[in-house]
Amino acid sequence: MNLRSRDRVIDNVELADKLCADSSDLRVARSRHLGLHGILIPHVFMGEVLAHAGTCILPGVANAQSRREELSRIVATLEHAMAGGDRETCSVICISFLWDAEGEPFFAALRPLLGPRLGAHVRLQPAAYTAHPMH
Repeated sequence: MNLRSRDRVIDNVELADKLCADSSDLRVARSRHLGLHGILIPHVFMGEVLAHAGTCILPGVANAQSRREELSRIVATLEHAMAGGDRETCSVICISFLWDAEGEPFFAALRPLLGPRLGAHVRLQPAAYTAHPMH
């Protein structure tokens, strides 16, 4: 997971910056997070990213197409960070986004959006969850 051969490795702050560039809602969430905690707590912020992903994929969500595009950008950023992230960043993504997502009712709808690096870390096999009417 840690690509030490790269000149620059993505850390948690850079990941948060990129996610906030993907979503104005995540910029607001990060501002609240920093106001509450004073610093970036990566696993806590990633939980906020996961919660936001869930709101983007809900059936009947307002501006559904725009939300799906936003979610696609977020997932692409996470996929990119799995390729170039440091060990801690990859851990934050796996544990606090991906593995926590497996327990969410929207996971069946999120699963097909995951790229190969994220998908490789999914612990649940497709038979372990049923298709959810969120598609």
